[in-house]
Amino acid sequence: MASTLTKTPLLRSISSRGYAQLAPIGGISNYELKSTTLPNKLVLVSAENESPLARVSVIFRAGSRFESVDNLGAAHVVRTAAGLSTRNASQFAIIRNLQQVGASLTATSDRETIAYTLEGTRQAVEKVLPFLSEVATEQVFKPWEIAELADRLKLDLAVRPLQLRAVDLLHKAAFRTGLGNSQFIPKFQIGKISSETLQHFVSSTFTSGRAAVIGLGIDNSKLTQFAQGLNLDSSAGISSVNPYKGGEVRSDKGGEFAFVALAGEGAALTNTKEALATAVLQNVLSAGPQVKWSSNDNGVVPRAIGNTDGYSVRGINASYSDTGLVGVLLAAPAKSAGKIVEGAVKALKSGNISDADVNRAKNLLKTNLLLELESGSSAVQSYGTQAVLTGAVRSPADVVSAVDSVTTADVRNALQKAARKLTIASVGNLSEVPYADQL
Repeated sequence: MASTLTKTPLLRSISSRGYAQLAPIGGISNYELKSTTLPNKLVLVSAENESPLARVSVIFRAGSRFESVDNLGAAHVVRTAAGLSTRNASQFAIIRNLQQVGASLTATSDRETIAYTLEGTRQAVEKVLPFLSEVATEQVFKPWEIAELADRLKLDLAVRPLQLRAVDLLHKAAFRTGLGNSQFIPKFQIGKISSETLQHFVSSTFTSGRAAVIGLGIDNSKLTQFAQGLNLDSSAGISSVNPYKGGEVRSDKGGEFAFVALAGEGAALTNTKEALATAVLQNVLSAGPQVKWSSNDNGVVPRAIGNTDGYSVRGINASYSDTGLVGVLLAAPAKSAGKIVEGAVKALKSGNISDADVNRAKNLLKTNLLLELESGSSAVQSYGTQAVLTGAVRSPADVVSAVDSVTTADVRNALQKAARKLTIASVGNLSEVPYADQL
């Protein structure tokens, strides 16, 4: 989920003199990460990647899992409200100043975090850093501006693909509350979340001990000065403990296709060994075709399903601070959905994983991690999530080295853990989709 205040298209034609070899737009990949914790417990991560672009992100543990029955959807509204008037700047001033220097400010959120990321040239980012501070920490939520967000919230709900809805329901069935809260505001809550409710949610979650500041391509001293100047309370805030429960949710929408998410308990980010094994397991189950326009998938789930036309499968893995989910997402024609779901469940419960499957999956995972390293935006997001949820940061290059230590036994153990109690969520035409007790 993302809300972009202003985004300038990247010019594809760039003219420069050939006197020196310039760093690539994403900078170098073997940079050193500097991580410190300020006295107020705010985590600060910086790196000089020699990129002409700078990126600064302020991230909080303030996702939808921290909502209660009374404020369901608050995280969605807070994200959507990014860029509205703040204590010291109007909405017009924020957008105008960002556009004036050619920078962009984006708000993203998931079930555990909300992040505000500023991107632009180094000079541009330095000029508009105060506006990042305003948007991230000085919200006022004026009632008339919040009321105008209703149409945007309705649009977000209307354009949700059924695949995303299936994963949303998967969390609901697996955790019920907390992590089971949707990333989207319920329809019945639109227009009912007041400014006071939003202020209370922010004051309970936007605290220094629940925050991290990440900077790439910006001087460490300037980033430290920026982080120290953030107006953040030092209270502990609210907590959310959500053990995995498992279950089933069905949402019959009709149509020609069925979308089914199957998963079991995964691993927490704080358990590095299990988290890596689960990430490898995701690619073992199904990583999708690796050749453009191809339909071949060497994952264990497609092999178990066999020769059935017209379906798609992808491995899913969601690791949170204390637990996770791992499994597959299926999209199939309604008439053949039963056979496909049964084949996927059989693969998850069989535990039939070979050394070749694990080696292939490890190579796929390492490739994805290194590609993430080449993208400054993805790297900032990854570092921010690690910093705010675990208090420590490891570069993708370090994680790649750790992936090699994952054994076939580790992956089999992760699969056995997931298969003990499967969660099933399905959306679409469910006429042929079996119930959980039939599998």
